[in-house]
Amino acid sequence: MWSRITDAILTSKWNKPFPVTLLPSAITFYLTEKQQVRHRQILQEIRALGDHDIKAANTIASHPA
Repeated sequence: MWSRITDAILTSKWNKPFPVTLLPSAITFYLTEKQQVRHRQILQEIRALGDHDIKAANTIASHPA
């Protein structure tokens, strides 16, 4: 009986240390932000190429996020 209660408490999702529950969310947030910056940069490069501004496109491409 006590072993079932102890196992339930130790395996509860609320009984985890702070970094264990927060770390995956923080990593996902960081990677999403980096991906959004890169997507914005690619869109700017495509717009510059669409305007036939090769110099601006090369400047954007030479400074990756």
